[in-house]
Amino acid sequence: MLTDGLTPVYREDDELVGYLRPAGAGWQPLTVFGYPLGEPVPAEDAIAELKARGLACLADRWSVYWPSDGCWYSCRIAETGPGWVRVAVHDYGAPDFGATATFEHPGRDRLRPG
Repeated sequence: MLTDGLTPVYREDDELVGYLRPAGAGWQPLTVFGYPLGEPVPAEDAIAELKARGLACLADRWSVYWPSDGCWYSCRIAETGPGWVRVAVHDYGAPDFGATATFEHPGRDRLRPG
């Protein structure tokens, strides 16, 4: 399970904004679906990063590797939870424009910001 060994981080209104993963001498901030938001940093910096960008990044444009044709396409996050994310292809050049796909624990080989 994604949350094993991770420290959840909440906003002041008790909304989950992401997780901290121990990494060497620091902590790596992760989105609510486990995607790295940055490099390992001191705990206070990682918490600040999550509170500033943890949920906001979900509204950003992302790119998804679409396995049916081996290309990267612009997408939006449609839904997410601990360890998974559902994206919708938002690239007019994509043959599957509007299609959705759910991925568990997506890494940089499947999903990336931008």
